[in-house]
Amino acid sequence: MVAALKKIVPEDFSGRFSAWWEGREYSAPIDGEAATNSNDNDDDVEGAEAASPPSAQTKPAPTKAAKPQPKSPQQILSPEASRIAAVETLWGEGRLSPGSSALYSRITEGMSALDNGSERLFGALNTDPALTQHVMGTSGACPVVSEWRLPCIRRFEDAFPDFEVLRGDLDRPAFEPGSLALLVSQDGYAYSDHKSGLAVRAYRSLEPGGQWIVIDTVRGAARGRLEPAFASSWAEPQLCDSAEIIEISEAAGFELSSDEDDVTGDVIQASRSAFERFGQDIEKRLSASLEAVNKQVFMRELAWEAEAWKWRQRALAGELIHVKVWKFRKPSA
Repeated sequence: MVAALKKIVPEDFSGRFSAWWEGREYSAPIDGEAATNSNDNDDDVEGAEAASPPSAQTKPAPTKAAKPQPKSPQQILSPEASRIAAVETLWGEGRLSPGSSALYSRITEGMSALDNGSERLFGALNTDPALTQHVMGTSGACPVVSEWRLPCIRRFEDAFPDFEVLRGDLDRPAFEPGSLALLVSQDGYAYSDHKSGLAVRAYRSLEPGGQWIVIDTVRGAARGRLEPAFASSWAEPQLCDSAEIIEISEAAGFELSSDEDDVTGDVIQASRSAFERFGQDIEKRLSASLEAVNKQVFMRELAWEAEAWKWRQRALAGELIHVKVWKFRKPSA
């Protein structure tokens, strides 16, 4: 794997990822090696090496320079799309975080298809295409996606071209008032600056009797460093504890319709299974992805995501944090 990575990405990125994957400490190359093995201005290391000046003692015969064939813009993904591609390479198509059928079933437990489902709407806030697809299949309703992360907006537009994708701040989702029969949010409280504003907007977006499923990361009883566990996140989290989420939601007008469900074990298992699958067919996954992406962005994101989730697994297992699910209901009129 190390040899394959060195052929396609600079030493700094391949070295860091390989060291993490093999469970050893990363040693940065000395300046001379770094200058030889990496080129920050060129994604193709082999091309950079081939461009080295010839020996002064050897004068090459004049040849007609081959006209370079420019790569079509459609062949190389943007840095933003390359970042999403790296995350999906690790977790699976449509997943921006660890997920599994067991976890998704826990989240939608007790949910049945909505009456006139095809005419009803549900909101997806800060989720990913895989979870949104699962809720769509379970409820029978059509999704309306509200996103604050521009790369994720584009990914949702690709995944759901026939449905509405709205851009709005996390604590001010752009749903129409009273338009949703169901709202599903993932780590909405964790990354929201104005948590009361999020709860009020969620309440306003639902029709009377509508349900809000909250999947969120919260602080645990143990204490320790959390920064490395969220190093690859879209923003710095501001974690609540369980009581705060209930208190803020009820203050906005919601009623807690079921006890909180701790799905930490399911998240840990989903992440471990994803790492195992990735390790088993790493060459296949990378070779399938690297032709179409910005290699430096892709490999950097892949390394960050893997390293951050190595720390997050420890934090979850050590009860520094938990992942829990709540189901709130807006009272009927």
